[in-house]
Amino acid sequence: MIEIDGSYGEGGGQIIRTALTLSAITQKPVRISGIRAGRPNPGLQMQHLTCAKAVRKVCRGSLEHAEKESTELIFNPGRIVGGKYDFNIGTAGSVTLVAQTLIPILLSASKKSALSITGGTHVMKSPGYDYFENVFIPAIRRFGADVDTSMLRTGYYPKGGGVIEVNVNPSELKGCTDWASEEIIRAIIRISGLPMSIAIREKKIFVQDDLYKVAIREDESYSVGNAVTAWKGLRGSYVIGEKGKRAEIVAKEALDAVKAENSDVDMHLADQLLIYAALAEGGTIYTTTKITNHMKTNMYIITKFIDRDILEESGRIKVV
Repeated sequence: MIEIDGSYGEGGGQIIRTALTLSAITQKPVRISGIRAGRPNPGLQMQHLTCAKAVRKVCRGSLEHAEKESTELIFNPGRIVGGKYDFNIGTAGSVTLVAQTLIPILLSASKKSALSITGGTHVMKSPGYDYFENVFIPAIRRFGADVDTSMLRTGYYPKGGGVIEVNVNPSELKGCTDWASEEIIRAIIRISGLPMSIAIREKKIFVQDDLYKVAIREDESYSVGNAVTAWKGLRGSYVIGEKGKRAEIVAKEALDAVKAENSDVDMHLADQLLIYAALAEGGTIYTTTKITNHMKTNMYIITKFIDRDILEESGRIKVV
């Protein structure tokens, strides 16, 4: 059984997700202790529990201590089974993080899978759905992952209720070194239950910079919300609107962040691609603007399960 210190490095939920994903794929049991020990609300929260129970369900494994606020989790994986699955986080927890936990597992199933995940589609501290669809999914397709996705309903904090569907076909992953992508900046502005003038003011920030590929989407959702996602190829940014935060600031933060990304992939995607690079046959190389603590923690967890060298130097990631 592989032992993981849940408080290592960045010490967040990514440790749980990566460890469970790789446990299922490698068929190595895992014990995670000290889960989120340094956080204001330590232990497992609903989003982490949904991920854990979802992984158990798709590979018929067994979980111990899978309870809210538990600081330990033991997982014994079973056989991965593709098929149709429906998961409801029950809060505005991130649906994209649940999807990112399950996709690598289901790529190695013997048949295709269809996921329906209910929760938050555009929430803090996780990839918003538009980033997931327009940046993350195209990036993992570079490895050969046959995945497509759609959003049926937008979900914001606090009620959530957003729904996404993800279709995953079994795929053999190959290493990637070609990350050439377009330089045109595109954006999606989402607004739910708030004045349309907010979205229009946000769009003006892009137009003033001679950027016109900006779509405004007015959605129905259980909670009011606003989100701005901008991207150029495989480099993206995502900012949530907040009460008291001017629309112009929300849009400018998103625009400035994507304009600052000049490497192969953005710093968040660089982290999210590590697991695919480690699972792929052959080597992978890409550059990114910043190596985050989140990414360093992810590197450590991955190498506990997979015997691959993950090398980093001056923003250049090499998996051999």
